[in-house]
Amino acid sequence: MMRYSCLAACLALAALPFSARAEHARIDLKLIHIDSNTGADGDSVSAAADQEPPQGGFNERPILKVKAGEPLALQFVFTNTYPHGVIKDATVRYYVAPEEKPGRKSKADLKNGTVTDGQFTLNLKPKCRVGARAVFSIKEPGFYVLRVETVNTDSDHEHFAAIDIEVEKAP
Repeated sequence: MMRYSCLAACLALAALPFSARAEHARIDLKLIHIDSNTGADGDSVSAAADQEPPQGGFNERPILKVKAGEPLALQFVFTNTYPHGVIKDATVRYYVAPEEKPGRKSKADLKNGTVTDGQFTLNLKPKCRVGARAVFSIKEPGFYVLRVETVNTDSDHEHFAAIDIEVEKAP
């Protein structure tokens, strides 16, 4: 009986570093293909919060294939799940930017411009929610990434959610 108690105690101590790491964000991100005839929401893909490090996170990014010039909507809700106080002067940023190829682990080079972008800098109270819905289109064929991320949260890691977009030439 003593042997099992020691084993249980060792397992509990080994798991402690994983449970002590507090998460501070939930991100629900959606990329929606808008029907150009009716304006209704069509096909969509979703992504949830991932974290860095490691660079590029752990999750594989979903991909949505569209034609150049078709209307799209990005929609996200960021929820602060950190229960131990206010995260001061944190930024929640979103952008759609060109990429060399889908699934790339490094961040997009924003010096090449963005299709759309925005950010909120605020004090994130516990259970605070912030979000956006933006309609846009991509004129040039190629690969793009939609990314929502936290910046300056005074944590050992930042959270993000990302979706790849493959834009094909319009007929």
